[in-house]
Amino acid sequence: MMLAAVRLAEGFMNVEDFLAFLTAANGAAGAEPFAGMAWGGILAAAFLGGLAMNLTPCVLPMVPINLMIIGKSAKRGALYGLGIALAYGAMGVLAAVGGLAFGKIQANPYFNVAIAAIFVALGLSLMGVFAIDFSRARKVGAHREPNGFFAFFMGVVGAVLAGACVAPILIAVLLLTAKLYADGNVFALGLPFVLGLGMGAPWPFAGAGLKVLPKPGAWMTKVNKLFGLLVFCFAAWYGYLAYTGFRGKTAAPAAPAETTPAAGVINVASPKELNLDGLPRPILVDCWATWCKNCTAMERTTLKDPQVRDALKGWTVIRLQAEDIDELLALPDFADIHGLPAFVVFE
Repeated sequence: MMLAAVRLAEGFMNVEDFLAFLTAANGAAGAEPFAGMAWGGILAAAFLGGLAMNLTPCVLPMVPINLMIIGKSAKRGALYGLGIALAYGAMGVLAAVGGLAFGKIQANPYFNVAIAAIFVALGLSLMGVFAIDFSRARKVGAHREPNGFFAFFMGVVGAVLAGACVAPILIAVLLLTAKLYADGNVFALGLPFVLGLGMGAPWPFAGAGLKVLPKPGAWMTKVNKLFGLLVFCFAAWYGYLAYTGFRGKTAAPAAPAETTPAAGVINVASPKELNLDGLPRPILVDCWATWCKNCTAMERTTLKDPQVRDALKGWTVIRLQAEDIDELLALPDFADIHGLPAFVVFE
């Protein structure tokens, strides 16, 4: 009997959600997100989901950098949040109309070079090599001040970085947007924008709240250098991703003996090498990549949990390294994937 993909899940899942996915009835994972909800509930869910995305592994490490960019300015915070919202709105349109997969963005070496260069510049500024003042708006002439374009631009960048992580709520919103748009509802294209508004909502308040902090002094030199080291770590990471992308090489698959949830795990280094013929059922294909932070987070937490290990006893588990999203989407049973991590069950 030919194997068939019966369900798909994407994004970071905790133990409870992952176990529910494994034990779901055939086709359960294909249910429409937010099914039966009124428009008010859908908009509220999208906004709250955007707020929650500030707690993802992609965004939390960026908080010190975000605060440095925003500084003591609610205006800059609002521009930063607006950049996030417009970026999600634009990418949502692309996802609904053009089928964009967010993983393609961060898998692109040119994108990673640009991000690494930005982080290098920020790190050098924090180390005192040259001055980039994002912490306040200095007046130019008598009445003019900078327009905050950089804060807006970094909001766009932050949205792209978080989008590449593919939080579950983002996938749900994109799927619903694509479906409603295909059904003729043009207004559904605004849902990703609402998601972005939720993610950007805290930053104007963060900028306003910074006004109560002590004024910068000599003590800030050590703090800046500490942040500078953190920023250089980000630059090195994205530089490494760009290097591997330009070289056309993928990192070796993680040795799974101690870190994967079941014995006999099969590592596949590329989607082109995937072959399910003759493998015992059921089969779980775990699609991951070195640039995917949520993949790493799931490997260290959910997939190590004893309950998950027990649930996967008797399964064939394949860890499919998918550095190139296009190669993954070219596989018939994987064409609906929007980002990583992604889990596909075959029975």
